Amino acid sequence: MKGNYYIFYTPEKQYPGMPHGEMCGDFMPFFWKGIYYLFYLYKYCVYAVETRDFVSFGEPYLVLQNGSPDDQDWHIGTGSVFEHDGLFTFHYTGFCEGNNGVEGKNVQVVLRATSRDLKHWEKDKEFFFRPDTEYYGNLHWRDPHVIRNEELGKFCMLITATEKEGAYLRTGCTAVYVSEDVRNWEHYKTLYAPRTFITHECHDCFRMGDKWYLTFSNYSRWWETRYRVADSFDGPWRVPAEDDMFDGREFYAAKSVTDGKKRYLVGWESIREDCRDNGRHLWGGNLMVHEIVQREDGSLGVRLPETIEDSFRKELPVTLSPRQGSFAEDKEGLTGSVPDGFGWAGLGMLKETCLLQTTLSWSEGTEAVGLMIHTDDELRKWCQLRLEVRHGKILMDRYNRVDGDQYYLDERPVVFRDNKAEVKLIVSGNIMLVYVDDVALACRCYEIGIGEVGIFVEYGNVRCTQTRLLEQ
Repeated sequence: MKGNYYIFYTPEKQYPGMPHGEMCGDFMPFFWKGIYYLFYLYKYCVYAVETRDFVSFGEPYLVLQNGSPDDQDWHIGTGSVFEHDGLFTFHYTGFCEGNNGVEGKNVQVVLRATSRDLKHWEKDKEFFFRPDTEYYGNLHWRDPHVIRNEELGKFCMLITATEKEGAYLRTGCTAVYVSEDVRNWEHYKTLYAPRTFITHECHDCFRMGDKWYLTFSNYSRWWETRYRVADSFDGPWRVPAEDDMFDGREFYAAKSVTDGKKRYLVGWESIREDCRDNGRHLWGGNLMVHEIVQREDGSLGVRLPETIEDSFRKELPVTLSPRQGSFAEDKEGLTGSVPDGFGWAGLGMLKETCLLQTTLSWSEGTEAVGLMIHTDDELRKWCQLRLEVRHGKILMDRYNRVDGDQYYLDERPVVFRDNKAEVKLIVSGNIMLVYVDDVALACRCYEIGIGEVGIFVEYGNVRCTQTRLLEQ
């Protein structure tokens, strides 16, 4: 298993067959005085790493040590960091699986710790927030997320909870508690209970412009991070019309952080079992950061953070090498015309970590255009970013699937405008992250190595301009 320690952070060097237990997950970002503190779950504890740009990172350090099997925080789960009156408070989840079925005890409890410097934390032995069975079921009770709610004039804590009654595996809900001092909490309401998901994990809630946004993750279908939009904190919360996800089905537990100017979505890209392309997705992986953008209609998109893009500075050669179909080059770019099927041309060799930028345009009626990734000359191996322009979606495909290998594809819906799209591809080992305008799709390809990058078109014409290939 390969990866980039800097762009797609993990706390340890990666190697083939890296076991699941050594991956990190559930990043809890916090911005303070120019530094992003990325708290995360690792080996049942909470660690942190610091960065100013999501490119270079310091050394990780332990924040909260888990307890013994008899302690409520035998395993530590997701939470959030908040500052008030010079005191940093970390609300987190205490898991004790041994309490399952034991009278008077709980598997999941909200706990907290405090700090004055974000480095040294002391657990608050007096704070023990059990599931509030007056309003909720005695099952899920975790992932406390604290925000300052100017609309209510109070602090709010969002909690992953379960309704008391409902259809099987459809009782997930978002509970909200309020406080005047971030110390004492009282029930406010059930913010969101759509009777759709097992649970809503790793909440976040923030305001951009005149809209409120509620983000959460769930594992009912895939590893997925979704969002809802409302005109006020109290709702009603609406599902966005075109798409309610930020990335593909491997991007999980994402929370946002802002420096006061831009807001970033910080999550993790899942690994696959045994580092195989057909392996099932496992909990944990690599850091993945997107910048959130608000569209005119109030929906949200994402783009590559400027600091990450600017870290790629060394130009690599881009040379047109036609392979199939008719391709030609001019001063402004290149054109491909393949009216009867598939054709492609090489553009250059990828590096272990590199960035490709290009603008693709196509003629009316064209079936699909996109990028060929990690190819060889005969296309015995390849990955492919497909812009299925007639179907309004992008997808990532991989090489020559045959009988017995029809695993699902990673795909996202896209609204294409004016038969044109700006495409950015970051390759880092087995990770491929693409942005098509303001839609992201990240995935992995384990079983083929670094290769060439190219352009393709199916049943139509493609134009490729402003193409650059860069490494750090």
